[in-house]
This record gives sequence, C-alpha cells and structure tokens, in this order.
Amino acid sequence: MSEAGPDYGGLTIDELFAEPPRQPRDWRRLPRLIRQSLTLTWQAGRNQFIIVSAVEVLQGLVAAAQILLTRELILAVQGEKAVAGTKLGSVLLVLGFFVIVFTLSRFAGALQFEQSELLQELVTNKTRREMMVVAGQQDLIAFENSSFYDRLQRATQSASFRSMEMVQSLVALMGSTARVVGLIIAVVVLKPVLLVPIAFAYIPLWYATRRNSADTYQFFFGMTPLERQRDYMHILLTDRGTAKEIRAFGLVDFVTARFDVLSEQHVKERRRVIRRRLNRHLLVGLETTLLMAGTVGLIAWFYASGQMSLAAAGAALLALVQLSGALSGMGMGGGGLYQSSLFLDDYTSFMAMEGTKTPVRPARSAPDAFHDLAVEQVTFSYPGASARALADVSLRIRAGEVVALVGENGSGKTTLAKLLAGLYRPDTGRILWDGIDTADYDLDDLRQHVTVVFQDFLHYQMTARENIGLGRNEQLHDMAAIETAARMAGAHDFIASLPNGFESVLGREFLGGQDLSIGQWQRLAIARAFFRNAPFVVLDEPTASLDARAEAQIFERVRELFRDRSVLLISHRFATVRSADYIYVLESGQIIEHGDHNALVAKGGLYAELFRLQAAAYLGEEEE
Repeated sequence: MSEAGPDYGGLTIDELFAEPPRQPRDWRRLPRLIRQSLTLTWQAGRNQFIIVSAVEVLQGLVAAAQILLTRELILAVQGEKAVAGTKLGSVLLVLGFFVIVFTLSRFAGALQFEQSELLQELVTNKTRREMMVVAGQQDLIAFENSSFYDRLQRATQSASFRSMEMVQSLVALMGSTARVVGLIIAVVVLKPVLLVPIAFAYIPLWYATRRNSADTYQFFFGMTPLERQRDYMHILLTDRGTAKEIRAFGLVDFVTARFDVLSEQHVKERRRVIRRRLNRHLLVGLETTLLMAGTVGLIAWFYASGQMSLAAAGAALLALVQLSGALSGMGMGGGGLYQSSLFLDDYTSFMAMEGTKTPVRPARSAPDAFHDLAVEQVTFSYPGASARALADVSLRIRAGEVVALVGENGSGKTTLAKLLAGLYRPDTGRILWDGIDTADYDLDDLRQHVTVVFQDFLHYQMTARENIGLGRNEQLHDMAAIETAARMAGAHDFIASLPNGFESVLGREFLGGQDLSIGQWQRLAIARAFFRNAPFVVLDEPTASLDARAEAQIFERVRELFRDRSVLLISHRFATVRSADYIYVLESGQIIEHGDHNALVAKGGLYAELFRLQAAAYLGEEEE
C-alpha cells in the first residue's frame, strides 16, 4: 500500500502543515471582505439581492413583532387589560395579528429561499466565467508551472462552491443580524438590563468562529497539491480517454490503491482540524450555556420580586430563546462569510493575474503575409527545468517554402514550433517576420496569422462543421469554405456519410454523438488548419495516424493550398521530410545540421543515420 503513496519531496503530511503557507487574515479585515462580497453579489444579481435583503429585514421585524404579540396574547388571555365582555374579542384580535404575521413570515421565507437559490447560481456563473476569461488570457508557459495549477484549482473551487457558500453566508448573516436587531428592540421594551449577560455570552463565540474559519482555510490551502493528485487518480479511472490503457495494463487496483492512500492522508489531517474545532465549540458552548442559565435565573428573580409581569417574563424567555438562536446564526453567518472570503481572496488574486499576464506590447498589427521568417539565436527554458530546451537556435523560412524539423524525441522540435507560433516567448534571441521582431506585434493578432496542427490535437465534442470552422471561428457559418477545407483534407466523404452530415455531433461525450477513427479525427484537424488560411503554418506530426497513400495525398494538397506561405513541418517519417525544401536537425535543443535531403544524406551525420535506420526497417519488412 505504501508504494502507491505520492512523493512530497521528502516531506510528510504533518510537515506540510507545520509551516502554514499563508497566515490567517485578521478578523478586522471582515468589513472589507464583506464589501467585496456585497460588490460581487450586487454585480451578479442586483434584483435578486435587493429582494433577499428586503425579505431579511422584514424577517427581523417579524421576529420582534412575534415577541410583542406573545406578550399581548398573554395579557389578553389573563384579561389584565380587557374590559368586561371584551376579553374574547381581544384574544381573537391578537390571534388575527398572529395569523397575518406568521403567514407573512412563511411566505417571506419561501421567497427568500427561491431568490437566494437564483442569486447563488448568478454569482457562480459570474465568478466562473471571469475565471475562465483570465485563465484563457494567460501565456501558455503558465501551464508548465505546478504552482499555477494550484492557484487555478483554488480559484476554480472558489468560483463555484465557495462563491455559493459566500452568498449563503452573506444572506444568513443579513437575516440573523436583522432578527438580532428586532429581538434586541423587543428586549429593550421588556427589560433592557437583560442584554448585558447576553452580550457577554456571545463574545467567545465570535473568537471561536474566527479561529475555526482560519483552521479550515489553512487546511484546504495546504491540501491543494494532494487534492490535485487525488482528482487525477479519479480521472484516470473515469475518463474515456484513459480507460483503455488503464485496463490494458491492469492498473485499476493500483490507481485505486493510490487514491486510497491520498484519501487517508486527507482524512487524517481533516480529523485533526475537526478535533480542534470541536474543542473550541465545547468550551464556548459550556460558557454560553452557563451565562444563558444565569439570564434565565435573572428573569425568574425579576418576576418573583415583582419587577416583571408574567406576560413580560414569558415574552422575555421567548425572546431569549430566539435571540440565542439568532446570535448563533449571526456568528455562524459571520464566520462562514469570513471563511469563504479567505477563499475568495484566492479567487481575487487569480483574477489580478489579468493585468500581469504579459508585458505591455506595442499595438502593431501582424502582417497579412510576409516573405521571410527568421529565428536568431533563440534560447528557451521551461520553468524549474535544470537544462535548456533550446540553446542558440537560428533558422530561416521563406514564403512558399516547406521547412522540416528533424530530431529524436526530446530534441526540442515541438518547443521550437510553439515559439514560432507565438505560444512561448524566447528567454533570449529574436523571432523576426520580414525583419520585425514578433515581440513588437500584438500577441493575439500575431496568433491569428498562424495555424497549428499539433500531434495531440483536440477532438472537439461538437458538430463536424464546428470542428473545421473553429479554425477561424468568426467564419464558422461559411459552409462553402468549410466544405472546401474538408475536401482538401480528404474528410468530406466520411462527413457527408454521417447521419446529419456536417451538423452531426462528433464524439461519445454527448447524446447522439458519432465517434470517428483516429485517422478521421486527424483529417478534421488538417481541414481546420486549411480553413484558417494563415500565412504561417506549423504541422507537428500532422499525418501520424494516416497510411502512406493518404499521407502522400495530404502533402500534395498542402503544397497546393499553402503555396506562397511559410510551412514548418515536424515529422518522423523521412518519406515526408525528404520532400521539404530545407531541413534542420535538432539534438539536445541545438541545431547540429541543416540542408536539403540529398546534402544531409551525403554529409553522413545524424540525419543520414536516422534516415538509414528507418529505410533499413522498411527494407527489412520487404525482404521478409
């Protein structure tokens, strides 16, 4: 079982929590956190928030009215204020008010619940959408850093569950505060001195709530890396894309065991946090009960000494019971808001990344076409990596040329392709379009002039038309261009044979979806690149899943469609590579050879060695 456990760099789970990653926020920050919560809630659902707030204030007034009506009902029954013959009328009158107040209270409660549900959904939608926008604006290099995924996970949780919790806590705090105010008014009318012990009874509750909220936040903050690993184990056993390999290698029990170890560590720390929270609850509960018992005794003494009537004493006891619950609710609502606001800080700090994504760039638009693309002494390293992925790389691609990158796995081919596509920025060196540094262009505009087919291209669980049209989504309804792209990629015939043609939903994720072979998916990816019609084209193993005949047909069309454009081709198939106009050979992030196919074979270097190895494999098959 222990072999399935994760590696935390030598740290145990206890050591991970020995130094909290972030000190708890001071309780004095609560007013600011409440303002942030109110602003977010107001922006998400103004009308719903107004309704919920008004109902909560009304509920507070109803609570005070119930206490005072209780006193009046007791007085009416006793006849202390009734004139002969009117006692029954007084009782019925008070009961009539009771019916009105309670009916109003119940309807208000139902209205508040329904509007709160809608408000929670609106807040969740707003926070999740804003988080998606910010995540989408981050440079690709951010996704190479594990700390970014930790921040993303915490922001995701805050944008869904925590935002809902925040609204619930905010509504609960408003409601409890309104009831507390109403009940305090009632107690002031009955016997103001009773407020003194009640106030002292709930000071410890606020302290305990603050500490418990801070403990919960520290727990979830520190558990983020472990939780991401546990989620990954869950995905391995529940995702369609991983299902076949997990079963083929018999990994179900192994993955389940790893999930169990992670869960045990999670539960172990959770239990320790719960014990601390329960100990505080026990001490606060004992202290509160003693003070409340003293308050009840004080009411009894006031009644016995004639300082309070029976009606006033009964109403005071009812007010005490309700005030106890309202103060507890106020403490829980405030504590919940404080706790969810701590998580909300993770969301707001993630949102702050919007303005620090990349340095401010000049507003120069990328050209619709260019004649020369040059890479000058480019160096690049991944975050946290000990070795450079690329070192002093230089190459040139001219319009109308197909330039190939060749090298063994890990040589830096795909990294260089991502740099050329504007997905990464060089650490040093320059990438020039017609002599102008691409760093001077607007990055989003630059990417509009590049089309990429990656080896691990996406299978969009959308219609066939959308799978192609997403190459340039602003022209998604240009069916003539979409069909042309499908024909160029050899995808038109199998799309037309689907039940709804180009409007057929692809994939098995959604109802009625039609699955495709990997080769058909690859043709769709190539069609998407054709449809984009960009001046610079990057093809990273674009035909890896196609047979030799289909591959030859595709590259004939590539030459035709991308005439006068610049094409960067990455492929392990030398039958494809040898047709390139120029070839660069990478090894350990450096270009060690370059030239056309014949020159590189004649040179007898790494390219010639790789070419002969592949050729020998094919010749061996033919001899057999």
